[in-house]
Amino acid sequence: MTTSLLEEVPPERRTPVPGVREALDRRQATSPPPTYAVVRWAGATIFAAILVALVVTLVGGSRQALAHSGLRFLWSGTWDTAHNVYGAGIFVVGTALTTAVALALAVPIGLAGAAFLAEIAPARLAAPLSVAIDLIAAVPSVVVGLWGLLVLSPIFASDVEPFLAKLPVAGAVFQGQDLGASMLLAGVVLAVMILPTVVSLSRTALAGVPVADREAAMALGATRWQVIRRAVIPGAHSGIEAGVTLATGRAMGETIAVAMVIGNHFALPRSLGSALFSPGATLGSAVINTFGEATAGIQRSEVIALVVYLLAISIAVNAGGQFLLRRRRALRAPRRAPGSGRAPERAPGSGRATP
Repeated sequence: MTTSLLEEVPPERRTPVPGVREALDRRQATSPPPTYAVVRWAGATIFAAILVALVVTLVGGSRQALAHSGLRFLWSGTWDTAHNVYGAGIFVVGTALTTAVALALAVPIGLAGAAFLAEIAPARLAAPLSVAIDLIAAVPSVVVGLWGLLVLSPIFASDVEPFLAKLPVAGAVFQGQDLGASMLLAGVVLAVMILPTVVSLSRTALAGVPVADREAAMALGATRWQVIRRAVIPGAHSGIEAGVTLATGRAMGETIAVAMVIGNHFALPRSLGSALFSPGATLGSAVINTFGEATAGIQRSEVIALVVYLLAISIAVNAGGQFLLRRRRALRAPRRAPGSGRAPERAPGSGRATP
């Protein structure tokens, strides 16, 4: 159709647009070779095949456990290898509790640190601090776990837990023996591990907010704190949510560091008030501590079922985060009028759109 329209125009009236031919020549010269598409599709196919093989292998290994325990495996609070009674409920409770403690500590501190680095700190101070945060994120989890076991555990047993138990109102939540190794300590260790993720991604999101938003808020008389709270943070909300989602996934799947400081007690806490001070176990720490003993048979299949359960929860959390991000972007996108390329304007004093 385009060729026929061009043929109807007389040759003497065809005036080339300046620079179009040169731009097309440069694009054709820099276009990737045909082998790039083959390599790209091959890589995507290999990745999908590995993922499918991983899921099929894990589900096949847990088939015996699902046939033995049934659906009650998902919420049962008993793990008794002597009587072949298995349930992942105690580990789900430990995973949820430690993850909640980690997020409650890491998200406010990480967001405040990101706002300081992106908006307040001078460049000569923000640059080395950002590098230091990235280096903390590269520390192996076993190092953080050993630090929590050797340094934090005695401090929690002698100072932190007795202090929390004596608080006037919050002391009702912090009850139990001062053992040091507990789900509270595991949550603190997880907070240290996910804090660099929250800070880095939040700082990147805050830095991506347009300067015009800050200038508009300042023009209205807002202070620096009001600019950060009412203009910058809402503008970076999607990036902050993505960082929190990734941090949640890492906190739920962490194994080595948690296994070293949580106490590894396969039982539900006696009460809600003593849950934080009680030793426990998560899905990841339970897999680490029981896989070596489960050589074969139903016990090994039950451990693999824990891995499948953890994988399903992690996928659900990431899928939920992606759903929330896309929903928020869809709500923020301007609605365009039918047949036009711009959003409809509101008439003053009326609720109808005007073309």
